[in-house]
Amino acid sequence: MFKALNRFIDRLESVAMVACMSIATIITSIQVVYRYGFNSSLFWAEEVVIYSIICMSFVGASMGVRHGAHISVDVLNAIASPSVNRWLHIVAAVLGIAFAGFMVFFGFQLFFSTLDRGQLTAALRLPMAWFYLPIGLSGVLLILRYLWVIHEAWVKPPVSHAEEIASGADKLI
Repeated sequence: MFKALNRFIDRLESVAMVACMSIATIITSIQVVYRYGFNSSLFWAEEVVIYSIICMSFVGASMGVRHGAHISVDVLNAIASPSVNRWLHIVAAVLGIAFAGFMVFFGFQLFFSTLDRGQLTAALRLPMAWFYLPIGLSGVLLILRYLWVIHEAWVKPPVSHAEEIASGADKLI
C-alpha cells in the first residue's frame, strides 16, 4: 500500500511540475511577444508566472526528498558504518518531519486566515488564500516523503559513500 501511495504522489508531483512549468513558460513567451512584437503587455502575466514558480518550488521540495537531491553535508555518511548511516538518515528524516509539520500548521493557518479576510491578488483579483495553499499541501507531501525515507532506511540500511565508491570501482574493473 505504501508503494502505491508513493507512486501516486510521484505521478501527482510530476503532473503539477509539468503544469506549472508549462504555464510559466507559455505565459512568459506570450508576454515577450506582446511586449516586443505589439508594444503592449498582459497586466496579469507576471503574477501568474511568479505564482507558478512558487508552486514549483514547493512541489520540488517534496521531489527533492524523494530523490535525495537536497543539499547536504555527507561527511558522517562517508565514514559511518551502514547501521550508523541508517540512524543518521532516520534522525534527518525526523527533523524534516518536524519542519514539514510547521509548514502544515502555519501554511494552513495562513490559508484559512487569508481566506477569512478576503484578500485578493493585485492583478488577477483572485483570493490570495489559494496561492498560500501550496505551503500546507507541500508540508503534507514532505511528511509522506520523509516517512518513506524512514521506511527505506529501516528496511535496508543506506550504504556509506565510501562503500558506494568502492562498489562502483569494482563494477568498472
